[in-house]
Amino acid sequence: MPSAGETTALVRSFYAQRRARLSPTDLRAIAPICSALEAHNSKRALLLVDQLLKKSPADPSALALKALALSVSSSAARVDVLKVVDTAKAANGGAALGDADVLMLLTHVLRSVGQGDDALELLAEAVKKHPDNEDLSTEAFLQHVRANDRKGAQQTALRMSKHFADDRYFWWSILSTILAVRDLANPNPDGPLLLSIAERQLSTRYASSSSSSSSSSTAGGEGGKDVEGAGYKTADEFHLVTRVLELRAQYSAAAASSPTSASSSPLVLPSLPRSTTTTTTSSSPASTLVAHFSSPEADKWCATNLGLELWRREATLAYGDAGAWEREVARLAGALEKGDTNWHTMLYLIRLSVALASSTRTSSSSASPSSTSPSSAPSSDAPDHLSRARTLFRHLATEGPKAKVERGYLLGLVELAREAHAHGWSDYEPLGPLVEEYVTRFGTKACCFDDVRPYLEVLGDEDAAALRDVLREVAGGAVQTIPAATKVINAHKMLRFLSGETTAEGEKAAADEFVRRYFEAMPLGKDLPTTELQPADDFALLAGQALVSAFHLSHDRTYLERAIVLAEHALQHSKYKYQLRLLAINVLRLVGAHSLALAHYRTFGVKNIQHDTLSHVVLARAATFAVEQGSGGGKGGAQAQAGVWEDALATEAWYVGGTREAGDMVVKAFSYGAYVKVEDFAAFRDKLDASLEGALVTLEALRMRVVRGQLDPDDVDEAVEDVDKLVKTAAGQYSDNRDFKTLPDYQPKGGNTIWQQTELAVRQDATWLRAVAGAYARFLSPSSDIIGVEPPSSLTRSETALVAFAQNAQAALVASLDEAPKKEQAAVAFFKEQGELFATALDDSATLPWELVQIVQVAFEGFALLELGINQRLDELASTKAPDQAKHQKRLRAFRNLAREPLKALCVKLTAHGKKVGKERAKFVAGVQDLTQFEALDENRITNVAHAVTESRRSAIEALGFAIHRRTAK
Repeated sequence: MPSAGETTALVRSFYAQRRARLSPTDLRAIAPICSALEAHNSKRALLLVDQLLKKSPADPSALALKALALSVSSSAARVDVLKVVDTAKAANGGAALGDADVLMLLTHVLRSVGQGDDALELLAEAVKKHPDNEDLSTEAFLQHVRANDRKGAQQTALRMSKHFADDRYFWWSILSTILAVRDLANPNPDGPLLLSIAERQLSTRYASSSSSSSSSSTAGGEGGKDVEGAGYKTADEFHLVTRVLELRAQYSAAAASSPTSASSSPLVLPSLPRSTTTTTTSSSPASTLVAHFSSPEADKWCATNLGLELWRREATLAYGDAGAWEREVARLAGALEKGDTNWHTMLYLIRLSVALASSTRTSSSSASPSSTSPSSAPSSDAPDHLSRARTLFRHLATEGPKAKVERGYLLGLVELAREAHAHGWSDYEPLGPLVEEYVTRFGTKACCFDDVRPYLEVLGDEDAAALRDVLREVAGGAVQTIPAATKVINAHKMLRFLSGETTAEGEKAAADEFVRRYFEAMPLGKDLPTTELQPADDFALLAGQALVSAFHLSHDRTYLERAIVLAEHALQHSKYKYQLRLLAINVLRLVGAHSLALAHYRTFGVKNIQHDTLSHVVLARAATFAVEQGSGGGKGGAQAQAGVWEDALATEAWYVGGTREAGDMVVKAFSYGAYVKVEDFAAFRDKLDASLEGALVTLEALRMRVVRGQLDPDDVDEAVEDVDKLVKTAAGQYSDNRDFKTLPDYQPKGGNTIWQQTELAVRQDATWLRAVAGAYARFLSPSSDIIGVEPPSSLTRSETALVAFAQNAQAALVASLDEAPKKEQAAVAFFKEQGELFATALDDSATLPWELVQIVQVAFEGFALLELGINQRLDELASTKAPDQAKHQKRLRAFRNLAREPLKALCVKLTAHGKKVGKERAKFVAGVQDLTQFEALDENRITNVAHAVTESRRSAIEALGFAIHRRTAK
């Protein structure tokens, strides 16, 4: 169903177009209907449109508006909508097929009811009947784009470019070709053919333009000189031509059987010199791309467009030869000498210099995909390029006008040394002293650690030891100013990163030191506004990560509780320190206080694309906490408002709307001529369509519905479709857009990252998704054939048992009356095993609170799935009119009761555990008692945190226990 805002915009657009086409009388007739739809009053709109149709039964506008009104009405059935659409198509001998405005409404309605293919067929039929109707063709093209039908869009745009005079259709055709072939991970088999068509289009266009310009210049006495009109008219035009050339080079590099893939006819472009143009048939696509970027036309457009300039550098490195590299190095060096401080300029000067040195040292004329011609062979002093780059950076870092403030020059020297180290070139400056110099000069910059981290990872043992000696002295310094505090924080981050193996006691000592320095530095921010971050925040973040590490070394939960107390205190003084809040969320989930974690998450105000990148923070294995007080019939109160179910629904709804909006963004970019943005928006839509997090949210929301008992019979068919899609989608087709860099990692190198240490078990991936979706498919469609999969390592022990239970349960559901008892016993063993697992985990002090909850939740989920599977199996038996239906019905009810008893026993154990959890506040306070040595962390504050955590844990356990009791009561 379309959103209210979308419907309003659509109706307003339709009415505005009708004003230019309808008579005043006809316009007045549809005005009240449009007003009712704008006011979201579909009932009144239907009443008015029916009155109009009594007078004019074949009015295309009225029929289209009726279809729209039905599509937004909650009471209308899909079949009614489709019936009105068919009527509109056939009315007046198919007059609607020639009306672009009416078709716009009808196709929108068809898409909104899930008939996107029918919408495209309708437009194709309309264009076929009215090939000269430009508005119809335009609407058809935009609908192909919106539906992501790239082949249809390319064919339509190509026909339009030939049939209509508007110049924009030519660029639509070129851009449609780019979209059709851009996915190199899954190359279009027709890619070379489509690119050759685009080449011919471009050559024809510019050959014609060149001829016109030459004739004009000859008539004006200019001889054979180029004139201004022969070049590219806009940066977008240059961009699209460049993209076609780049795709040619990429397809050529990927085609092992035909590495050059030369054009079959000369490629005529304003950016290719005549000598190149006339010999294009023997030039490779890679060399053509480099020649294009080396032209005066490229200089003109790159000078005013940074994006094009950066693209030129990347293409030259990837596809250029040694001669092209030398020219680009000289150009970039000149830019740096003139004051360019862009890190990209420095980085590509380094990469090109390294490429030259590498090609010379290996006695290779070129390391690029293209061949090197004699005219572009490297000069004899190519090995000196690395030394020249080093000399340039050293001069700029020490004597340049920006040497004191610009860190890029010195970082360039460090990067050069790292490249030399990576290539095994021992005759260049060592890396260690340069890193030390960088830290000494720019240690007061907040980004210092992030700058040098890649180099710390490859630092040798001797260099690391020498650097640690320097850093220890810096780390012991006073923190009386913000720059001094920043330098000390950076030193501690580097020392921690370079530290070797440690112990839980060592990590606790480090955490205590970080906490001490945190409170020591807190006065620096006493006068800052509440919206500003505290200079001492990173000390708290370091302490929290050290405490997490101590927990993993000892499995002593009090370390996690210390981290919670510290994070809660720090966030009161720096509420926008999102990195610290993320750490708090992860740790709170580990200790089972999910409602508190959720409250922190909601302060982020996640919007738009953040649902795709950040929702995993609370939705990963969110079914564990799907039942909260108030949802399963337990006590009401504040906790009822803190359930993760609402966040799952909001995120699931965003994916539906976000995918639609992404398609609209591509359409708008075409419509408004923002051609450079089209491919970016298309890539965004592709990532969103293939989002792994989107698929995980779909499954997690379904798991929650099952556990909460909210999977209505009307929703089962949709669930079957969703699960079937998840099972059939290969792991490689997903795009993992989840952001795990928002929480910086300050743990020692070589070990697990802070994300890995604070996630609920092993990270969910595409194999986890497919395994759990397969388990659900067995209950949603018991008689179907589901191929078993090897349980991936990303499953927890309980989840692995659930997948095995699904196989056994399906076998029992479809078993014959004779075989059923044995198979039912094999399936019911799952519940007994989960009860034993819970008892064992409860006695193990290393078990985390969330793990205990998950064991019971998965057992409950298995029971809920069994009930679902029984209902689905009974429906299957009824539909086939099985002769033993009554006996199977009795058997399956007994099967359900057989599974209920061990689950009820497990519920008793959980309830008893929940009562003990409610009394653990004093234990929490005692476990973190040593934090009271810091005045700000007095016992009252610690007690408040302890109370909140224990209550959150207790309420989650109590709600789950009550939900199980209610479900198994009969």
